[in-house]
Order: sequence, then C-alpha cells, then structure tokens
Amino acid sequence: MMRPYSLALAAWLAAVPGFALANGESMDDVAAAVRQAAIAVVPPGASLSLGPLTGARAMQGCAAPLAVTLSGTAPYEQAAVHCAAPGWTLYISVTIAQSESIVVAARPLAAGQPLTAADLRLAALPVAQFAGRQVYFDPAQLIGATTDMSLAAGMPLTADTVQAPIMVKAGQTVAVNVRSGGVQLTLDATAEQTGRIGDTILLTNPGTGRRFTAQVTAAGVELVLQ
Repeated sequence: MMRPYSLALAAWLAAVPGFALANGESMDDVAAAVRQAAIAVVPPGASLSLGPLTGARAMQGCAAPLAVTLSGTAPYEQAAVHCAAPGWTLYISVTIAQSESIVVAARPLAAGQPLTAADLRLAALPVAQFAGRQVYFDPAQLIGATTDMSLAAGMPLTADTVQAPIMVKAGQTVAVNVRSGGVQLTLDATAEQTGRIGDTILLTNPGTGRRFTAQVTAAGVELVLQ
C-alpha cells in the first residue's frame, strides 16, 4: 500500500499533463461506479454531473469491485468511492440537477397586469432555482390573476409575485366536493369568506346551519374528511 506522502506525490504527478501512473485506478471505472450508485437517488428526468476525477489516477488499481456511498442533500452530494483491496477511499463531488415544468411569463409583464393565457407558458427549470417557493404547474390556475410586480419573460410565477384569481366571493353559493376515503359527494354551501386558489375558507351549510372550512382549488372547493 502506498504511504500517505506517496499518495500526495502521486496526486500531484497525476495532475501533470501527459503523466499517468501505470497502476492508477481508471477514472472511467470510478465514474461508472458513482453513476450506478446514484441511479437509486436521482429523480426521473434529473441530470447528474461529477466533480474532478483525476484523483483516481493517484490511487492504486482496485482488485475488488468499487463500493460507493452517497451523502449530503440534493442538489449537492458527495460520493465516497471505497476500494477494499488494496484499501483506499476517494471523495467525488456530485451535482444533481432536477428540472420540473412550471408556469413562467411568456412575455414581459407589468405590475398589476391581469393575466391571460397568452401571458403564460410552461418551461422546464432547475428545481434549485425555485426551491421553497410556491409555484404553479398549470397555466389555467393563473388566468385572471394579477401580477404584484413587473416580471421579465421566462421568470417563474410564484405565490409572492402574483395574486391568484378570486375563485369564490363571500355570500356566494358554491358546490363543495366532499371526499371521505372512496366516497365522494357534493353539497351546496354559502361562502362566508372570499377565497383564491390555495385559500382555506369558512362556509355554512344552509340546511343545517353548520359551519365548516374547505380549501379553494383550481377544480373548485374541496373538503377532505379523514
């Protein structure tokens, strides 16, 4: 087994253009092992990129299959590539770039502008770009909404940049879709509050006088009973 100072020297020599250790570990083998291990954690449609692999050439060729352990939080993780014989561990940075189709501005939008279908489109953006923000996945959800600020073309529309359209007005009679397990029914109720998509509002059953809350969705007012 190479001594620590020998490994350091080997790593330095491996970085010299045109120089490679005769018994150095294959960078292709290391990359293949990391990618194989990442298959189990990479979401469908996500892309995977690896950090520098030149350190593999400073390691003795592994006589056993490489074992890989991934740690960290996406989109940035670390792969520990372990060789049992002769015995070494190499750390490789891993970047997972997951994309998702969300609603973005189809053209520049002014603050306070009511949105139409022509103002909206879907675009696949890296999840890291909008992580932690409420985004929209269907342009129909935002038709009739108004912008809170000016937006450039291609910018994602989020709950903090637009006012979702009012779906229910206070005093309005609405059909509430009630679901409990596999049972579904519809009842008419009077809205006590105005609601936008995503809001939970108070309603009254006119037949019983009972008040209850339900959520306003793009498909209507829904109440899910546990």
